[in-house]
Amino acid sequence: MSTASSPSGFDESFPQKDLVLPDELREELARPIGRFVSAWALPKHLKGSPRTISVGDVVTITLLQMRMEPDVAVFDYKTQRAEDYKAKERIGKMSGKLVKVENPAGRITKALWHAVRSAVNSKERIKIEVSGEEDLASLVAIATAPEGAHVIYGMPKKGLMVVKVDEGSRSLAVAAIKRMAG
Repeated sequence: MSTASSPSGFDESFPQKDLVLPDELREELARPIGRFVSAWALPKHLKGSPRTISVGDVVTITLLQMRMEPDVAVFDYKTQRAEDYKAKERIGKMSGKLVKVENPAGRITKALWHAVRSAVNSKERIKIEVSGEEDLASLVAIATAPEGAHVIYGMPKKGLMVVKVDEGSRSLAVAAIKRMAG
């Protein structure tokens, strides 16, 4: 399953089957990876980043409102499980190639894994529309994005989390993913 040629330790074929979030890992993942950042501080934290990856509709819209179009946006047109028509309008206007994947709640499907891994390592701007739930895409992005990239995701009712991809953040994401892989 792993190879030294990939910084995440996962080869091109990973995963062989969909990854399922075990109940005991849910609580751990509720603790944030990265640092809380206000919307106004985002430009300072993202300056010089080789890739900026947003996970979630609110995060993506926040970046767009700050006139900072992410290189990769992962979204499901829902905010806290409710349809968000303003997100559809706002994100729909964002530039970039659109990729659509299905990903049920509490899972990382092979389709989501490959779409995120490919997008974060691409030179293109890519929008990934998820039918289902996109929350766990942040783990894939942290595990597979290039060193120095920034992954921004939301913590409901708490704020924006910014994760700089480095050895420490990658190892946390990889450990969680390996536990999902069983």
